[in-house]
Amino acid sequence: MYPTGSPAPAVAAVRLAVRHAVADLPPGALVLVACSGGPDSLALAAATAFVAPRRALRAGLLTVDHGWDPASAARAEEVARQGRALRLDPVEVLTAHSARSEGAARDARRAALFAATERLGGAALLLGHTLDDQAETVLLRLARGSGARTLGAMSPRDGLVRRPLLGLRRDHTRTACRAEAFEPWDDPTNADEAFARARVRHSLLPALEEQLGPGIAEALARSADLLRADAEALDALADDAYAQLTGIADVPPGAGLPAGLDLDVNTLGALPSALRTRVLRRAALTLGASASALRAEHVWAMEALVTRWRGQQPVPLPSGVTARRRGDRIALVGPGRTGSGRRGTADGDSRGAGPTPADPRSSPRRRGAGRPDAEEGPQVSHAGVSMPDFDNARLGQRVRDDASPSRARRPEETLGEGDGEVTSIQATVTTMPGVAPALAGDIGEVLVSADEIAQRIDALAARVDADYAGRELLLVGVLKGAVMVMADLSRALRTPVTMEFMAVSSYGSATSSSGVVRILKDLDRSIEGRDVLVVEDIIDSGLTLSWLLKNLRSRHPASLEVLALFRKPEAITVDVDVRYVGFDIPSAFVVGYGLDYGEHYRTLPFVGTLTPEAIARGPRI
Repeated sequence: MYPTGSPAPAVAAVRLAVRHAVADLPPGALVLVACSGGPDSLALAAATAFVAPRRALRAGLLTVDHGWDPASAARAEEVARQGRALRLDPVEVLTAHSARSEGAARDARRAALFAATERLGGAALLLGHTLDDQAETVLLRLARGSGARTLGAMSPRDGLVRRPLLGLRRDHTRTACRAEAFEPWDDPTNADEAFARARVRHSLLPALEEQLGPGIAEALARSADLLRADAEALDALADDAYAQLTGIADVPPGAGLPAGLDLDVNTLGALPSALRTRVLRRAALTLGASASALRAEHVWAMEALVTRWRGQQPVPLPSGVTARRRGDRIALVGPGRTGSGRRGTADGDSRGAGPTPADPRSSPRRRGAGRPDAEEGPQVSHAGVSMPDFDNARLGQRVRDDASPSRARRPEETLGEGDGEVTSIQATVTTMPGVAPALAGDIGEVLVSADEIAQRIDALAARVDADYAGRELLLVGVLKGAVMVMADLSRALRTPVTMEFMAVSSYGSATSSSGVVRILKDLDRSIEGRDVLVVEDIIDSGLTLSWLLKNLRSRHPASLEVLALFRKPEAITVDVDVRYVGFDIPSAFVVGYGLDYGEHYRTLPFVGTLTPEAIARGPRI
């Protein structure tokens, strides 16, 4: 029993965390709690309802209905009822229907929460992430080779967004709910090991605790705090270096993009690599490169123009930005520009310019790019090792877990070395050559351009040619999505090939794998004794492919391997041996280059995400 009038220790701990989080807000400010009805956010809502009036603050609650099942609307209304019972006001149920994927749901949820916060005039949006969530995020990002900024994971405060509970364990919030007789809702997807985070939560972290001893979650969260502090210091130094190189301290919101930038090679070369790469990232983003598509390999290629110069070709960057070396300058030009920029100005300089870089969303295949005899080609995944993957690497705005609408971020703030989670993506493209305007408006972000796809397929083909020299290869394409990959790969190969197609499905009309596999169209001939290469557009859960490989092995081919242009490591639920992988991408719902949503978007020349609005609306008829 606790002393009369004293709260349970867990309740007191949550209230204290909230009090610290809102201590700087002026009297009368509105604090909004994002609440799913789970123990973390429900304990947060109750603590906010207690603390806010004692700090002369107003407090409200927002809950989101994703429409994933028939009961979701009723659950959202129950959360709203709990909020009203706590005397929170306003209380709103926000509708943000999305595809059944972590990435799509997160995008839709954040967009709805941020829009409501701004509409209601909220001074802060409180999220219920705990220390356990932080530890899971660090592990997920570690697995993808992230840098200091993204391993810093979720920040306790970022503009409007505040996370009061990052110092508390999940046990605290559940105990607090029991102490106050709340009945939280346990989201079954949190236990569904089809999701990478659930596997980390229920399998990996317990295994680490068992093998290494207790305190793993606390240690990971502490590492995130230390790395975040280091990253902030490096970012500040990079800000100074960028201002020195360009004469531009910042680009105010709505100020427009400069035509180009010239950066001095000697000054860049004198910088430590950690600062140099940050400066180059920021320069590319300032000129309009898509933050979601700009990856570590792009920045390394730009850095090579400074540190490993040997007459390389210009470096094509996302969104039509190009970087090239001209003497002792690195010239970056924006989309549609033909020359180098001038230091510290927004005026382009077309003298001596090469050809305008093709639009990354619509350029045709370039034969030979990435072949062994090409000047510059991407590295290719072989023997199960993928090429450099998407880092929010996993990309940049990437808007991270700690993204906020409260202020315009500088480009480098939203693009770390890589983080693993696709987050809210802002559309940067309004017109796309060769794409119907109605469809172009549905694309949230171009993740992989047509040129990048072409180069990667050529590089994959070169690897396959080397492995199958002197043999005839049977390509087995998986309909319908693999048609584009199959066609382009077969033309890029020098090895003699024949082709067959199968149609197998575990999707039906849904947007996530069901695990129920059926053959819709079988092979037309025997594969016994043949060297078979299964060609896939994308590997999601791996359920369909795993079943297909077992089926094909029963037909006694001489060899059986897999080539996939895209793979989602987060979503994979079964072990599948994939010899050749083009790109590892986040577990977001993507379309284009054979990938569809309700049979639409397959013919887009690039691969990108759909906007939350397009997903919620459904395919265009």
